[in-house]
Amino acid sequence: MGKTTIKKYLKYAFGEIILVVIGILIAVGINNWNQRTQLNSSNVELRKNVINQLEKDILHIETYEKELDTLQNNYLNILDKAHDKSMLKRGSVVGTLLFSLNTMDTDTHVINMIDNAKLNESKASEKLLNLNAAYKIYLEEIKDVEDLIFETITDNLKEIERTQDWYTDFITDFVCKNECISYLKNDKRHKARMASLRFLYVNSYGNIIRALKKDLISYKNDLELIVE
Repeated sequence: MGKTTIKKYLKYAFGEIILVVIGILIAVGINNWNQRTQLNSSNVELRKNVINQLEKDILHIETYEKELDTLQNNYLNILDKAHDKSMLKRGSVVGTLLFSLNTMDTDTHVINMIDNAKLNESKASEKLLNLNAAYKIYLEEIKDVEDLIFETITDNLKEIERTQDWYTDFITDFVCKNECISYLKNDKRHKARMASLRFLYVNSYGNIIRALKKDLISYKNDLELIVE
């Protein structure tokens, strides 16, 4: 084989290699473009789903705020403070104040959606990550106050059990008779515990809930305004 023939062969082989490399690069580029397109599309869908869930969460909080207002008036009533009588929870005041843990059912749908998603590098993704982190912090704070409320309710029941003769009949029949009613309305130490519970619900718990709602509204509005 002559030198000329070898040179032609090498040029041909080199050309073939270049074509193969170019083909591979084109295929990789198309594949990457498809993946980016799919990722961007899934992120747009994620943002829509998160916005829809935020709307549900905000409505859920607003419903609980009404329950909190009712609870606030029940406590003010038992504490002989000015209150709105039309907002009292009739027929279950004793159960509401002594037994019930009147907290809001928290939802982790938004957190789960973001945690399980593959995010692109966009303003929306940055906002979603910030929302996710904020939501987790709020849920931790809510859980801490709920634990404190539960502990306070439990301690109050233990004190009644330890000091009040009427407790046995009450816990058996769930009927608050004269001694029970007198205790709930007049005992200063019990009122002090009720005042603490009211503070935990309305000031501590309520403030967290209100701040959460405000932030969720802000995040929802920001996500709706993003154009990508």
